[in-house]
Amino acid sequence: MASEPTNTFLRTIRFSRHENAAASRPGEHAPHWISQLWQRLVAGVMVKVATPIQRLSRPIALRFGEYLGQLAYYVAGRQRRRALANLHLAYGEELSRAQREALTRQVFQHFGRAIIDFLRAPRYTTEELTHLISCEGWEQVDVALNRGKGIILVTGHLGNWELLGRWLATVQKVPLTVVARDPDNPALATYLRSMRENAGFTVLSKGESARGLLRALRRGEAILILADQNSSDIFAPFFGIPAGTAAGPASLAVRSKAALIPIYCIEMPNHSFQVTCQPPIEMSTTTAPEERQTEFLRITAALNQTLEGVVRQYPAQWLWLHNRWKSAFAESHRNAWTDDRTFFAAWERWRT
Repeated sequence: MASEPTNTFLRTIRFSRHENAAASRPGEHAPHWISQLWQRLVAGVMVKVATPIQRLSRPIALRFGEYLGQLAYYVAGRQRRRALANLHLAYGEELSRAQREALTRQVFQHFGRAIIDFLRAPRYTTEELTHLISCEGWEQVDVALNRGKGIILVTGHLGNWELLGRWLATVQKVPLTVVARDPDNPALATYLRSMRENAGFTVLSKGESARGLLRALRRGEAILILADQNSSDIFAPFFGIPAGTAAGPASLAVRSKAALIPIYCIEMPNHSFQVTCQPPIEMSTTTAPEERQTEFLRITAALNQTLEGVVRQYPAQWLWLHNRWKSAFAESHRNAWTDDRTFFAAWERWRT
């Protein structure tokens, strides 16, 4: 029988040989021109179907969205495989293959409905949004805003974050700035920005937003950040696996002393929504420059833990289609793991 060092060495060779395939998967990153072409097609379809969908009653429109999601489940093989792999990584053998497939189908259906609500959103009046969305814990946001130092609202690709921004700006009348990643295609980027700004909040492009966000916080306003996409800034546990997470929310909170509040907009069984404001993340009153990285990690870990708790409650409403743990399995980030055994056990789940 081979010794443990020998086994580890052989596994390392096998991993190195297939690292790019495992980290990216076939087709995970399409060539830029294909991505541009696809996004141009999406933009054209969204513009053409938005008006007809807005004319439908919401129940019928949402049913149509579910059909679209069901169709996408069969057509979008890459995203389906990614969701199945992520679920296997996160839940291990808690979920059977059949359960993972059923949950993945529900994820596609949920986001089919979410897209429909996004396209219909400009028609929603303040009264309709008030009826559609209830809230729990808003007093925590009020208290934070009254401090005058601004507030950092952190959410994820969970439930319906697009309606959350619209509800904050139109129903709650919160002066709001939202960070969004611009698609590669200019037509799609312009369309999405116009749809979001129609709700009455400011949109800043991801990666070029730090100064604008700090200015908004200094004015005592709110900013909304989606902090659950793959990054290589900080590795903090998410479902027990090191997840590369953006340091932006933690950095902004430490620099500005603004309150940091997780907030989620969850779809209910009757297709209404419940906004939940979690307690503010505990912040250090004094952080020396040499202690900032440790503080960033603590804050980011708390945000990931909070999000994980909500995702476990509503797993069909989180974006399992995203390659959330990609950076964690890159050879350059092996120091994010406690040991080789844990790394390879997780990698085996994630690649199958």
